[in-house]
Amino acid sequence: MNTVKTKQPHLPITLLLSAAFLIGCFAAPDYGLSWDEAGIFSYSKRLLGAYQYVFRPHDFQPDTSIHILNLYGPAHFLYSAFIAELIIKILPSWANGTAEHFVYFTTFLIGVLFLYLLALRWMREWSAFGVALLFISQPLFWGHALMNPKDTPFMSLFIASVYLGLRMMDDPTWKKILAAGIALGFATSIRSLGPMAGALVLLYGLRKSPRGFFIPALKYSIVALIAAYLTWPYLWKAPIANLIESLEVMSQFPFDTRILFWGNLYLPDQLPRSYVPVLFALQLTEPALFLFTAGALVMLASQKWEPIALTLFWFALPVSAVILLGSVLYDNARQIFFLLPPMFIVTGFALEFLSARISSGAIKNALLLIFILPGLFAAIQLHPYEYAYYNSFVGGMKGASNKFDTDYWGISFKESMEYVNANAPARARILILSGPEETAMYYARPDLRVITEQNDPTPQAGYDYVLILTRKNQGALRCQKSELAHQTGRDGVIFAYVMKPGTIGKCR
Repeated sequence: MNTVKTKQPHLPITLLLSAAFLIGCFAAPDYGLSWDEAGIFSYSKRLLGAYQYVFRPHDFQPDTSIHILNLYGPAHFLYSAFIAELIIKILPSWANGTAEHFVYFTTFLIGVLFLYLLALRWMREWSAFGVALLFISQPLFWGHALMNPKDTPFMSLFIASVYLGLRMMDDPTWKKILAAGIALGFATSIRSLGPMAGALVLLYGLRKSPRGFFIPALKYSIVALIAAYLTWPYLWKAPIANLIESLEVMSQFPFDTRILFWGNLYLPDQLPRSYVPVLFALQLTEPALFLFTAGALVMLASQKWEPIALTLFWFALPVSAVILLGSVLYDNARQIFFLLPPMFIVTGFALEFLSARISSGAIKNALLLIFILPGLFAAIQLHPYEYAYYNSFVGGMKGASNKFDTDYWGISFKESMEYVNANAPARARILILSGPEETAMYYARPDLRVITEQNDPTPQAGYDYVLILTRKNQGALRCQKSELAHQTGRDGVIFAYVMKPGTIGKCR
């Protein structure tokens, strides 16, 4: 490990995470619920009662009405629900959704910390700090961190699992085995792909010490299995069969909604193979992409075999497999965010190259500021819709509009419903023509009735307002003869419309 000894080691990362934590405290109330969250909140609260059956698992009956959530693994759902209840006792002005979002965000910050610690294995503190700074300043990650209950928590636990696992294999004490095994078990109980982190750790351990590998690996695996089992009640009755079911379903997720890509709509299993590389090339900041390219050249030239192998097995090969095998992806490939951290570790080697050739600390820090400015500027401009960011290679979010989805998870419905709540008459009827009905219901005034065409055949003239999410280019043309009451968006791009049909036109 190559680190710099200072009077105050790790001060920059401490200050960064502390500042981010404070920003998150003030920013969390601004973020609307993502599409799946209302159902997840209900699921989590019901599942907290499952632990009365932990010693008699055959008496536990999982909720089959939301079977797909059973297959995810609820470790972070349960953790978030429990901590959110504690937060609300301290901050009663916060809604449950705000408290849950803040828990997601703190999990993201833990991931940033472990990414920094992982980078320290191969580079000096300034470069490792640059890796963490570049990672946390990505609008894509920051936006998801404050409203994504699945993908960013899994990414953070995956990073933690890799770091703690490598550290365990370097010195397999019981304390380190427990920490690494619990992290891996929790990661597995968020997504069934968690064991991939364990495979990376075991490959490292086998190469490092073939003779002393077996016993620590066995202990590590047992701890991880126990942690996953205890935090995933759906496994209790039939651990192996139900885990296999989860792997099978998640590998080809049953998602049949068409996906907007380069202005065309595709079924998930018919996406062009360019889908993943194009989205990552357009949704990460330009400096991150430049430093990744430069860092890869430096890393290869300096023959840093350990990070080269990690990048190969954590990033290059899995991403290639996703592309070649046609894995079901949607929502701008958020499901594979956990494969991206090695890209940022690679950027650290470019920073190491610069650091070795620049003696002035002020100049080096100025460079870091320049590298993060595009992300910071965009995040401020887009707040709280940072996750809809696109870089200048496609002309920013304006250039991406109508070619790619922006607010595909419908968090703009919070702002839309705030307008409706302030303007709708008593007992108004709100039609959701496209978008997350449960999110609209979550934010609606108690007297409002939120409905869809499927569950209410009332003629549209009887609706007071119509909400339309512009995902898949569903825009105001659907209500072109109606009155535009409100629109939500950023940078000239509209995420959601609130229409007032009255008697002047029919929405379609």
